[in-house]
Amino acid sequence: MTRNLLTTLEQIRPDAHIDELWPNHLQVTARDRIMATSTDPVVPVARRRRAGAIAVVAAITAAGGVGVAAATGLMPKAFTDAYSGWLTYPDSSGVNPAAAERIAAIPGPDGTVMSVFVAQGTDGTRCVAPVFESAADTEQAGPANFTKLMNYCRPAVDTGPFGQGAGGEVGTSGSLTYFTYDAAAGEAVRAELHTSSGEVFPTMLVEGRFFGWFPMPDGMPMATLVGYDANGNVIGRTG
Repeated sequence: MTRNLLTTLEQIRPDAHIDELWPNHLQVTARDRIMATSTDPVVPVARRRRAGAIAVVAAITAAGGVGVAAATGLMPKAFTDAYSGWLTYPDSSGVNPAAAERIAAIPGPDGTVMSVFVAQGTDGTRCVAPVFESAADTEQAGPANFTKLMNYCRPAVDTGPFGQGAGGEVGTSGSLTYFTYDAAAGEAVRAELHTSSGEVFPTMLVEGRFFGWFPMPDGMPMATLVGYDANGNVIGRTG
């Protein structure tokens, strides 16, 4: 393929019999304008690489929490199958687990991430599902492999006082035994979980409740959930 613009112009010019429709002086003007055009090659714009799991790990390490980005794609079948019961939740129009969104996340045990998913039905019923998932899966709409924790559906956001309705369950991850929990937030906007050994673990505020986990010591778990207002003042404790 020639790079000579004049040759190219001659090759694509109309048949001579229609020259009368294109006066000579206009042909000259057009040819001069084309020949004056720069033929310097265009430098391609470099595409930016996605941060991927590196950004998730950085968020866990630096801030003690995970920034929840807008993930794309369809919810994996493993997730929708696990929460298919939401579709026939009593006294509601049903909640589609495929519409669930990851609302918040914090570091989990053994390098996992604890995330909370929420889906809402047409009548306002909300179904909430905390899970342990991999950092890689946080880049997707939902996890394909995960540990299912407690889940529930409610007709509205919980508005109980701080610590009300606290509940949890015991689980294992490798050699680690952990305790996951949730409790009403009340007037608190932030909370921390303090263990008897002095460790402090973050929580997530989702749908009016705090969610979190901590390594369970031998015997009964001894931990205190501490709630704070917007000014950092303690407004309540549990345990």
